[in-house]
Amino acid sequence: MLLDASPLCRFAECDLLLQLRAYFGPRARITREVERELVRLGARAEFAELAEHLADDSETVRSEGKWPKATANLPDALKVEFANIHSLKRAVDEHDKAHAGEIATVLMAQHRGADLVISDDVWGSNLAKARGLAVMSTARLSLEMVVAGGLSESQGFRVFDAATLEDVGRDRFDQAMARLRRAANP
Repeated sequence: MLLDASPLCRFAECDLLLQLRAYFGPRARITREVERELVRLGARAEFAELAEHLADDSETVRSEGKWPKATANLPDALKVEFANIHSLKRAVDEHDKAHAGEIATVLMAQHRGADLVISDDVWGSNLAKARGLAVMSTARLSLEMVVAGGLSESQGFRVFDAATLEDVGRDRFDQAMARLRRAANP
């Protein structure tokens, strides 16, 4: 499975990256482009937990290793496709790396035959689905982790709330939890 930056950012801002790491273990991967984005974002206070899992000089990395592990660079065969998609998607006023993580994640997931892409970016999720990849949002992931025992219900709601629009709220979380629990225990 490959993760875009968004799920890692949501879990980091809720101080729950350790729980995400425990849940996915070594199965989770990120592209080099996403890793660069996360390292940059780790300098911001709300995402400080990212640096603890990715910065070479952090205590967690020294004792347990970087997480998630980064894939190899995009293969040469995908670099032209990446450049073409990136030039079509990036708006004139956006920075040079805008959308690079989503595009690389989708291309690498397809190349590796990954079973899942986790992303909250609508455009990136649509690109993945158009290429036949399964996609999950951070909100859905938080629900599944609660059902599986990877998060408490209060932790799950914190991530769900961080990953959804302001007006979604607790009622929608509770409804989604009830549906998922019914599906898990028919």
